[in-house]
Amino acid sequence: MTVTEEAPAEVEEKPPPSPKRWLIGMLVLLLVLTAALVTGGILLRPVQEYRSAGDRRDAILAAAKDVAQLSYSLDYETFPQQSSKIAGATTGSYRQGLLDSSQGLGSILSQGKVKSNATITAAGVEKDDANTATVLMSITVQITNTELKTPQTRYYRVAIGLVRQGAQWLVQSNDVIA
Repeated sequence: MTVTEEAPAEVEEKPPPSPKRWLIGMLVLLLVLTAALVTGGILLRPVQEYRSAGDRRDAILAAAKDVAQLSYSLDYETFPQQSSKIAGATTGSYRQGLLDSSQGLGSILSQGKVKSNATITAAGVEKDDANTATVLMSITVQITNTELKTPQTRYYRVAIGLVRQGAQWLVQSNDVIA
């Protein structure tokens, strides 16, 4: 028996990639990364607009609810403070009408010892854009006064119009619609 020795096979060494191939590879990689960034930017914009619209609607609802709560929860003992808070959150002819009638309304509330407690049972933005909005609300009010033996419940459907002044949303109308 003879043992034959085999010579080790020569390992072929590959030549290093040429600078031209390396450059083409880097350009392709750069093109793919650029395309990914552009696509991501395009897809991100609607998400940002959606979030911005959601934030705007939240601010609109908060402003409308605050004024509605103050306007429908009246207390003859604290009406002057309530009136000034409402006036600070309103604008235009609605604000002027409120200021013009607040003394007379305060007198009526005091004579009847009127107290009311409002609960906003539903609220939603009907329409809005960058500078105007309309909010629809359902409000339940419990009223007591000198003539009522037990509290009386009243139900209101309200449309509140708002305008943007700077970063603040102000009420320009407060209409009972049903």
